[in-house]
Amino acid sequence: MIFEELKSAFIRNNLDIDEEKVSKLKDYWDILLFYQNRIHLFSKKSPKEELARQFFDIVLLNVFLPNYKELVDAGAGAGFVGIILSILNPKKQYLLVERSKKKGDFLDVVRIKLDISNIDIFITDLEHFNSEADVVVSKASCMRDLLEKKMMELIKVGGILVHFTGSTLPPPYKNYPFKNPFRDNISYLSVLERVV
Repeated sequence: MIFEELKSAFIRNNLDIDEEKVSKLKDYWDILLFYQNRIHLFSKKSPKEELARQFFDIVLLNVFLPNYKELVDAGAGAGFVGIILSILNPKKQYLLVERSKKKGDFLDVVRIKLDISNIDIFITDLEHFNSEADVVVSKASCMRDLLEKKMMELIKVGGILVHFTGSTLPPPYKNYPFKNPFRDNISYLSVLERVV
């Protein structure tokens, strides 16, 4: 039932997704619910509502992001950013960085079950990971300091670092408010551009 509400929210907010991609998103949703009892992937308090919040956030992020070729999902966890975006954008490349072997193995199961060919999974600490991506996204606010320090090793010049936050971040961040119909409060996409 909640997934149907999520599909309706996509339509109401002009987030057009074709049926094949919606079907794959539903398969991912089902895999998450199945594995949640085995691995702590997200809040257990109200799992379907939490999934609706996470899915809507990422579909909205997809509309927000500029044109890019490669994106790093920093601290991938359950893979909300990397998996959902890889389903929506099969011609772009996604690097999912997760330090937990259990969660990394879960991400590999999802990749195989959903036949996703445009993701690479790295089971490592972010401190040991380097790339030259166009975009790095983090849903974990605890990683902000580390990501800012590693920006030169992760993001191309002109690329961006995006954090999901519950409040604005100070300059040089640019903060973009958005309303997720599955959340009570306004959320923000806080963006830092690498200029040098």
